[in-house]
Amino acid sequence: MNDIRTMRNINRNLFEGVPATANALDEYDSDAAQLVREAAQHLVKARRDNDPQALNEASNATFHAAAELLNRAGGSVYVRFPIMISARLVELEAALLVAGATNEAEGQTA
Repeated sequence: MNDIRTMRNINRNLFEGVPATANALDEYDSDAAQLVREAAQHLVKARRDNDPQALNEASNATFHAAAELLNRAGGSVYVRFPIMISARLVELEAALLVAGATNEAEGQTA
């Protein structure tokens, strides 16, 4: 996975002029967005603490988010696509959580 700073540079043209508070997933499906945030929090905890239970919770929430997106999109959508999208969203959300925590820690030491 790319570093969050690299991803921001890659996606700059896509999000130029979009406010930082915008959340397309939240607007499309707030239930799926909540599950993605929950999965990301568990994923960060699992990686930080090497916690297999948190990793399992992250996996479960990711699959629930994928199911929510699949239900929203309709039954004709190929199943693996929402799962892959959900997993990617969880990874990005987790990277944002880590980047935010890093920025806060750097701000406190400065």
